[in-house]
Amino acid sequence: MKLRGLHSGLSRRTFLTAAASAWLPHVSAAAVPRVVSLDYAVASTMIEMGVPPVAVPSTPDWDVWVVEPRLPPETVNLGSMNEVNFEVLQSLSPDIIFSSPYLEALRPHLERIAPVKSFAVHNTGSSPFPEIVKATREISQLLGKDAAADTLIERTHETFKTAAARGGALRDRRLFFVSFMDPYHVRVYGRNGIFQDVMDRMGLTNAWDRPTNGWGFATIGVEQLAGVENSHLFYLDPVPPDVLESLGRSPLWQQMPFVRSGRIDRFPSVLMFGALPAMSRFANLLAEFGERDAA
Repeated sequence: MKLRGLHSGLSRRTFLTAAASAWLPHVSAAAVPRVVSLDYAVASTMIEMGVPPVAVPSTPDWDVWVVEPRLPPETVNLGSMNEVNFEVLQSLSPDIIFSSPYLEALRPHLERIAPVKSFAVHNTGSSPFPEIVKATREISQLLGKDAAADTLIERTHETFKTAAARGGALRDRRLFFVSFMDPYHVRVYGRNGIFQDVMDRMGLTNAWDRPTNGWGFATIGVEQLAGVENSHLFYLDPVPPDVLESLGRSPLWQQMPFVRSGRIDRFPSVLMFGALPAMSRFANLLAEFGERDAA
């Protein structure tokens, strides 16, 4: 379905907006559009629906931040997230470009190539889960794969249910989830993020019950992790160089309740600003830690 070269009397922005709005009624299961996704959360959702994007930015970073689902090897690399290669993008002749509000500054340039659909999921100041479900359904409709959203949503709920049963050993403690910024600061995850949404559905308790920003985290000094008894700290990959070595020499760190009790674990990377696939990955990984502790 090609959208270029039509209605030359309209401004290009007006036409592209109208074309994107008119897309849905014309999509059929036999004519899946060529989609470029500039957002990993959207791209992973597409892959789980069986319709991967033709291209995403920074393909080498996928295995660092997303991991699952696997990115198909034929996916074209569009360059970095901040410096999209517009020549490559135009050569792909996409029917539509999926984006996010974070990249809204690129919209005028992107719309010269194809209609743009942006999905506002994170930084809403509340639980992102309802918006993720809504976006999942919108993506499936735009792909002409209506049933795929129902399947993915149902599979995700089943994952939460199964993971809750498997990870029951973690219910007797309070869980910190952090990303190290350096030896003195962490990004700690709480309300307004997918990690909290998953923990709520698994019946687990977040040790960080203080405020977070709209993205679901707070950047704090490591000393603010002290004072929470019966806590368990998970620190997510990737970890900056020398952080763990430095913490090993820190008397303050050695006195943290989770260090003294040996309840501290390195947690595989999960896309913290992801969608349903990231939430399922997080739930399954948590369940594995719960099963280990129960053994």
